[in-house]
Amino acid sequence: MKKERKENKKEVRLELKEEHFLDKEEKKLEDSSLEISPELKKNNSKQIYWILGTLLVLVIVFFASSYSFKSLTKFEYQGITFTKEKFGEIPVFHNYYFFKTIEGKLIKYNLYLRNDPRKNNVLLTGNAISSGIEFSQGNTNYISVDPGFVGCEYGSVGISNLVTFLKDNQLDVKGASTDKGQAQANNVTYATCDTHSRDVVIILKKGEETEVIHEKTNCYILQVANCEVLQAIEKFQVQSILDSRERAGLNDN
Repeated sequence: MKKERKENKKEVRLELKEEHFLDKEEKKLEDSSLEISPELKKNNSKQIYWILGTLLVLVIVFFASSYSFKSLTKFEYQGITFTKEKFGEIPVFHNYYFFKTIEGKLIKYNLYLRNDPRKNNVLLTGNAISSGIEFSQGNTNYISVDPGFVGCEYGSVGISNLVTFLKDNQLDVKGASTDKGQAQANNVTYATCDTHSRDVVIILKKGEETEVIHEKTNCYILQVANCEVLQAIEKFQVQSILDSRERAGLNDN
Protein backbone atom coordinates (compact mmCIF):
# COMPACT_ATOMS: atom_id res chain seq x y z
CA MET A 1 0.00 0.00 0.00
CA LYS A 2 2.77 2.38 0.93
CA LYS A 3 4.50 1.58 -2.30
CA GLU A 4 1.37 2.34 -4.28
CA ARG A 5 0.95 5.67 -2.47
CA LYS A 6 4.50 6.63 -3.27
CA GLU A 7 4.00 5.79 -6.90
CA ASN A 8 0.77 7.85 -6.95
CA LYS A 9 2.57 10.80 -5.42
CA LYS A 10 5.27 10.54 -8.04
CA GLU A 11 2.68 10.46 -10.79
CA VAL A 12 0.94 13.54 -9.36
CA ARG A 13 4.28 15.37 -9.16
CA LEU A 14 5.09 14.42 -12.73
CA GLU A 15 1.71 15.64 -13.90
CA LEU A 16 2.18 18.91 -12.02
CA LYS A 17 5.63 19.35 -13.53
CA GLU A 18 4.27 18.66 -16.98
CA GLU A 19 1.44 21.16 -16.46
CA HIS A 20 3.88 23.74 -15.15
CA PHE A 21 6.16 23.12 -18.14
CA LEU A 22 3.23 23.46 -20.55
CA ASP A 23 2.09 26.71 -18.86
CA LYS A 24 5.58 28.13 -19.26
CA GLU A 25 5.73 27.14 -22.91
CA GLU A 26 2.30 28.67 -23.58
CA LYS A 27 3.36 31.85 -21.84
CA LYS A 28 6.52 31.96 -23.96
CA LEU A 29 4.43 31.53 -27.08
CA GLU A 30 2.07 34.29 -25.97
CA ASP A 31 4.96 36.61 -25.19
CA SER A 32 6.61 35.83 -28.49
CA SER A 33 3.31 36.46 -30.33
CA LEU A 34 3.04 39.86 -28.64
CA GLU A 35 6.52 40.85 -29.68
CA ILE A 36 6.38 42.42 -33.18
CA SER A 37 9.59 43.07 -34.99
CA PRO A 38 10.30 46.62 -36.28
CA GLU A 39 10.35 45.28 -39.85
CA LEU A 40 6.86 43.80 -39.45
CA LYS A 41 5.62 47.06 -37.93
CA LYS A 42 7.03 48.93 -40.91
CA ASN A 43 5.34 46.58 -43.37
CA ASN A 44 2.01 46.89 -41.55
CA SER A 45 2.26 50.69 -41.61
CA LYS A 46 2.92 50.59 -45.34
CA GLN A 47 -0.13 48.41 -45.90
CA ILE A 48 -2.34 50.73 -43.86
CA TYR A 49 -1.11 53.79 -45.76
CA TRP A 50 -1.62 51.97 -49.06
CA ILE A 51 -5.21 51.04 -48.12
CA LEU A 52 -5.99 54.59 -46.96
CA GLY A 53 -4.42 56.04 -50.10
CA THR A 54 -6.47 53.70 -52.30
CA LEU A 55 -9.67 54.66 -50.49
CA LEU A 56 -8.85 58.35 -50.89
CA VAL A 57 -8.26 57.91 -54.63
CA LEU A 58 -11.57 56.04 -54.98
CA VAL A 59 -13.43 58.82 -53.15
CA ILE A 60 -11.82 61.48 -55.39
CA VAL A 61 -12.67 59.47 -58.52
CA PHE A 62 -16.27 59.05 -57.33
CA PHE A 63 -16.81 62.77 -56.75
CA ALA A 64 -15.01 63.70 -59.97
CA SER A 65 -17.18 61.25 -61.95
CA SER A 66 -20.33 62.52 -60.25
CA TYR A 67 -19.41 66.13 -61.07
CA SER A 68 -18.56 65.23 -64.68
CA PHE A 69 -21.85 63.39 -65.09
CA LYS A 70 -23.81 66.36 -63.72
CA SER A 71 -21.94 68.75 -65.98
CA LEU A 72 -22.89 66.57 -68.95
CA THR A 73 -26.59 66.50 -68.04
CA LYS A 74 -27.02 70.04 -66.68
CA PHE A 75 -26.30 73.38 -68.32
CA GLU A 76 -27.32 77.03 -68.23
CA TYR A 77 -28.84 79.04 -71.05
CA GLN A 78 -28.92 82.79 -70.41
CA GLY A 79 -29.42 82.26 -66.69
CA ILE A 80 -31.93 79.41 -67.01
CA THR A 81 -30.84 75.95 -65.83
CA PHE A 82 -31.75 72.99 -68.00
CA THR A 83 -31.29 69.29 -67.33
CA LYS A 84 -31.04 66.62 -69.99
CA GLU A 85 -33.56 63.91 -69.23
CA LYS A 86 -35.64 61.26 -70.96
CA PHE A 87 -39.42 61.26 -71.22
CA GLY A 88 -39.84 57.55 -71.90
CA GLU A 89 -37.54 57.07 -74.88
CA ILE A 90 -37.69 60.72 -75.94
CA PRO A 91 -34.72 62.93 -74.91
CA VAL A 92 -35.92 66.23 -73.46
CA PHE A 93 -34.50 69.37 -71.85
CA HIS A 94 -36.16 70.15 -68.52
CA ASN A 95 -36.48 73.44 -66.69
CA TYR A 96 -38.80 74.45 -63.86
CA TYR A 97 -39.75 77.72 -62.24
CA PHE A 98 -42.24 79.15 -59.75
CA PHE A 99 -44.79 81.90 -60.29
CA LYS A 100 -47.74 83.43 -58.45
CA THR A 101 -51.34 83.53 -59.63
CA ILE A 102 -53.59 86.59 -59.31
CA GLU A 103 -54.82 85.09 -56.03
CA GLY A 104 -51.25 84.84 -54.73
CA LYS A 105 -50.98 81.05 -55.01
CA LEU A 106 -47.45 79.79 -55.69
CA ILE A 107 -47.25 77.33 -58.60
CA LYS A 108 -44.36 75.26 -59.94
CA TYR A 109 -44.22 74.86 -63.71
CA ASN A 110 -42.17 72.21 -65.52
CA LEU A 111 -41.02 73.05 -69.04
CA TYR A 112 -39.93 70.22 -71.35
CA LEU A 113 -38.27 70.99 -74.69
CA ARG A 114 -37.47 68.63 -77.51
CA ASN A 115 -34.72 70.88 -78.84
CA ASP A 116 -31.57 72.06 -77.08
CA PRO A 117 -32.18 75.81 -76.47
CA ARG A 118 -28.49 76.51 -77.04
CA LYS A 119 -28.78 75.17 -80.58
CA ASN A 120 -32.18 76.60 -81.42
CA ASN A 121 -31.24 79.28 -83.95
CA VAL A 122 -34.75 80.53 -84.73
CA LEU A 123 -34.63 84.28 -85.29
CA LEU A 124 -36.34 86.82 -83.05
CA THR A 125 -37.47 89.80 -85.12
CA GLY A 126 -40.29 92.36 -85.37
CA ASN A 127 -41.23 95.95 -84.71
CA ALA A 128 -41.93 95.41 -80.99
CA ILE A 129 -39.08 93.02 -80.15
CA SER A 130 -37.54 95.49 -77.70
CA SER A 131 -40.66 95.41 -75.50
CA GLY A 132 -40.29 91.70 -74.81
CA ILE A 133 -42.88 88.91 -74.75
CA GLU A 134 -45.47 89.50 -72.06
CA PHE A 135 -48.75 87.90 -70.99
CA SER A 136 -51.42 88.93 -68.52
CA GLN A 137 -53.53 86.55 -66.46
CA GLY A 138 -56.47 88.93 -66.87
CA ASN A 139 -56.51 88.87 -70.69
CA THR A 140 -57.45 86.31 -73.33
CA ASN A 141 -54.67 84.76 -75.41
CA TYR A 142 -55.78 83.79 -78.91
CA ILE A 143 -53.85 81.14 -80.81
CA SER A 144 -54.78 82.02 -84.36
CA VAL A 145 -53.90 79.44 -87.01
CA ASP A 146 -53.45 80.42 -90.63
CA PRO A 147 -55.26 78.14 -93.16
CA GLY A 148 -51.94 77.34 -94.84
CA PHE A 149 -50.49 76.00 -91.60
CA VAL A 150 -51.08 72.33 -92.45
CA GLY A 151 -49.16 69.26 -93.51
CA CYS A 152 -46.40 69.26 -90.85
CA GLU A 153 -45.73 66.15 -88.80
CA TYR A 154 -45.44 68.02 -85.51
CA GLY A 155 -48.04 70.68 -86.26
CA SER A 156 -50.68 69.35 -83.86
CA VAL A 157 -48.09 68.45 -81.22
CA GLY A 158 -46.61 71.96 -81.37
CA ILE A 159 -50.00 73.69 -81.05
CA SER A 160 -50.94 71.37 -78.17
CA ASN A 161 -47.63 72.17 -76.39
CA LEU A 162 -48.24 75.90 -76.81
CA VAL A 163 -51.79 75.66 -75.45
CA THR A 164 -50.58 73.61 -72.47
CA PHE A 165 -47.74 76.05 -71.79
CA LEU A 166 -50.13 79.01 -71.65
CA LYS A 167 -52.86 77.24 -69.66
CA ASP A 168 -50.41 75.80 -67.12
CA ASN A 169 -49.19 79.34 -66.56
CA GLN A 170 -52.77 80.23 -65.58
CA LEU A 171 -53.58 82.09 -68.81
CA ASP A 172 -56.93 82.10 -70.61
CA VAL A 173 -56.48 80.51 -74.06
CA LYS A 174 -58.85 80.37 -77.02
CA GLY A 175 -58.52 79.01 -80.54
CA ALA A 176 -58.86 81.36 -83.51
CA SER A 177 -58.21 81.69 -87.23
CA THR A 178 -56.57 84.37 -89.36
CA ASP A 179 -59.17 83.70 -92.07
CA LYS A 180 -62.58 85.31 -91.47
CA GLY A 181 -64.50 82.79 -93.56
CA GLN A 182 -62.83 79.80 -91.90
CA ALA A 183 -63.41 81.34 -88.48
CA GLN A 184 -67.14 81.62 -89.17
CA ALA A 185 -67.31 78.10 -90.62
CA ASN A 186 -65.57 76.57 -87.59
CA ASN A 187 -67.31 78.83 -85.07
CA VAL A 188 -64.05 80.26 -83.72
CA THR A 189 -62.78 83.81 -83.27
CA TYR A 190 -61.28 85.71 -86.15
CA ALA A 191 -58.02 87.11 -84.78
CA THR A 192 -55.12 88.95 -86.37
CA CYS A 193 -52.66 91.58 -85.18
CA ASP A 194 -55.28 94.23 -85.97
CA THR A 195 -58.38 92.78 -84.29
CA HIS A 196 -57.73 92.51 -80.53
CA SER A 197 -55.80 95.42 -79.10
CA ARG A 198 -56.53 94.50 -75.45
CA ASP A 199 -55.76 90.79 -75.74
CA VAL A 200 -52.79 88.74 -76.90
CA VAL A 201 -52.79 87.19 -80.37
CA ILE A 202 -50.32 84.45 -81.35
CA ILE A 203 -50.40 83.64 -85.04
CA LEU A 204 -49.08 80.38 -86.50
CA LYS A 205 -48.32 80.43 -90.19
CA LYS A 206 -45.91 79.10 -92.80
CA GLY A 207 -43.20 81.26 -94.35
CA GLU A 208 -39.87 81.18 -96.14
CA GLU A 209 -37.88 81.36 -92.90
CA THR A 210 -38.56 80.12 -89.37
CA GLU A 211 -38.73 83.07 -87.01
CA VAL A 212 -40.61 84.58 -84.08
CA ILE A 213 -41.89 87.96 -85.20
CA HIS A 214 -42.97 90.39 -82.48
CA GLU A 215 -45.22 92.41 -84.77
CA LYS A 216 -46.99 94.50 -82.10
CA THR A 217 -46.80 94.73 -78.32
CA ASN A 218 -49.66 92.25 -77.98
CA CYS A 219 -49.19 90.27 -81.23
CA TYR A 220 -46.67 87.53 -82.07
CA ILE A 221 -46.26 85.67 -85.35
CA LEU A 222 -44.62 82.25 -85.21
CA GLN A 223 -43.56 81.78 -88.80
CA VAL A 224 -42.51 78.27 -89.77
CA ALA A 225 -40.39 77.05 -92.68
CA ASN A 226 -39.48 73.42 -93.41
CA CYS A 227 -42.01 72.31 -90.77
CA GLU A 228 -39.82 73.60 -87.91
CA VAL A 229 -42.91 73.91 -85.75
CA LEU A 230 -41.40 72.77 -82.46
CA GLN A 231 -38.32 74.95 -82.94
CA ALA A 232 -40.43 78.09 -83.43
CA ILE A 233 -42.79 77.37 -80.53
CA GLU A 234 -39.99 76.41 -78.14
CA LYS A 235 -38.05 79.56 -79.06
CA PHE A 236 -41.17 81.56 -78.24
CA GLN A 237 -41.64 79.76 -74.91
CA VAL A 238 -38.04 80.16 -73.77
CA GLN A 239 -37.90 83.81 -74.84
CA SER A 240 -41.10 84.55 -72.92
CA ILE A 241 -39.47 83.10 -69.79
CA LEU A 242 -36.28 85.11 -70.37
CA ASP A 243 -38.28 88.31 -70.85
CA SER A 244 -40.30 87.61 -67.71
CA ARG A 245 -37.10 87.09 -65.73
CA GLU A 246 -35.70 90.29 -67.22
CA ARG A 247 -38.68 92.28 -65.99
CA ALA A 248 -38.28 90.71 -62.55
CA GLY A 249 -34.52 91.45 -62.52
CA LEU A 250 -33.58 87.78 -62.35
CA ASN A 251 -31.50 87.30 -65.51
CA ASP A 252 -27.77 86.88 -64.98
CA ASN A 253 -26.90 87.84 -68.54
